[in-house]
Amino acid sequence: MNAHHSRLAHPSGPVAKAPAEDYIRRPGKIRLLHTLGRLIPGDYLKTAFYLNCIDAPRRFLRDALFAFYRYDHVYAVLREFAQRTSGRFSLLEFGTSDGYSFIKLLYATRYLRLENRTVVHTFDSFEGMPASADVRDKDWSGDDSWVEGQFRGNYEALNDYCSRHYSNYAIHRGYFEKSVDEAFLQSLDSYPPALIWIDCDYYSSARTILTRLIDRIPNGAVIYFDEFDNMNYGSRLTGEARLVHEINTGQYGEDIELVPDLRLSLYSRRIYRFMRIPPNRVLANPEDVSAPEQVRHWSNGSPLP
Repeated sequence: MNAHHSRLAHPSGPVAKAPAEDYIRRPGKIRLLHTLGRLIPGDYLKTAFYLNCIDAPRRFLRDALFAFYRYDHVYAVLREFAQRTSGRFSLLEFGTSDGYSFIKLLYATRYLRLENRTVVHTFDSFEGMPASADVRDKDWSGDDSWVEGQFRGNYEALNDYCSRHYSNYAIHRGYFEKSVDEAFLQSLDSYPPALIWIDCDYYSSARTILTRLIDRIPNGAVIYFDEFDNMNYGSRLTGEARLVHEINTGQYGEDIELVPDLRLSLYSRRIYRFMRIPPNRVLANPEDVSAPEQVRHWSNGSPLP
């Protein structure tokens, strides 16, 4: 064993310490921690100092910078599609409950002045969570599964509020098997979906949604799964993660894939881009990407532009 990376047991005496130069070769952070450890007396105080003054602040900063917030991507997606196409598009939310997220989606279109180009659809039974006997709908890590009637919404109050404040919306009341009907699907020909927000919690419900939508989703459309990380740690065996796994293993066709968008989802696994090959419908880019002025001409050898 290398003496620089261990403590040597002497047969007739105490454990010998590694040579001092061992720490000189280590990263600056480790050398700093070693110095602090020598200044603080006792293992208890050393441990308390590390947990409260080093570990906790670092975790706080990581969470502040990288923890995903469910509305982080909304404005970015709207801006992107507003620039990619001069036409109209839609936002689809599945799982309305009392309309908390629906109102925020509507206001986002107003703030970005896209009300005349977008329709925001929301779908819910407004009767709360239905009962489910599908094992893929259940929480098997903490026994915290949803119960029948949970997340019940008030359709009349929500519709009344929206009718007084917005015009670019549609509320679809009923179970997805009936509310995602042919008339709605045909409307996506004129308003292709840019964002599909799936917050219906059950694998079985999410499967119904994508089974009905899959032939109407353009390439590049964003699909957001609200419960992806929360259900069984994102296991591919249950929940929305199960549906992503099935799609990406060819069960909905070998030509379809959900591609993780790490820029939009940060450290989470909630956001995907829809891709279908042979070429599926795309939202046209108004710019001519083949224009000759887009060629980058050489200037210098440095990494600067």
